[in-house]
Amino acid sequence: MRTVASECGIALGSLYNYFSSKSELLSATIEAVWKDIFQMGKTLEKCENIVEYLNLLFEGVENSRSRYPKFFSMHALGFTAGERQEGKKAMEVYFLRLKNQMAHFLENDEKIRQGIFTENLTAEIFTDYIFTLFLSILLEKQNEKESFLEFVKNYLY
Repeated sequence: MRTVASECGIALGSLYNYFSSKSELLSATIEAVWKDIFQMGKTLEKCENIVEYLNLLFEGVENSRSRYPKFFSMHALGFTAGERQEGKKAMEVYFLRLKNQMAHFLENDEKIRQGIFTENLTAEIFTDYIFTLFLSILLEKQNEKESFLEFVKNYLY
């Protein structure tokens, strides 16, 4: 905390007015990076369907790799064992926002084939599946964006 305050040219007490601990500061920083990468809110306006939305998310990641190298694989390491739960909670809240945006597109896309969601495979379960695949591609640095988007498109349309 001292180093951050010093680098920002502010008093340590000022930093503590906003963040009560290092883990709280780290969580807020990570959330700010996620928001910058995925441009929360702005993406909804630019997309007509979930495939366009996912493509825009991938583009956000690709464009941010130089600004945030190793972010996807390293940010959890910044938390100590006791702080990981707080960091995980912040990440889950952010991921829920992304999933909700995905669900928004599924609910509002009239071009999706009728009857593809059932009692066993609901739109919510489908969203969880594609979100898990999306994260896997990001975290493992797989170069399978086009295959993933085609998979989603072929299932839905």
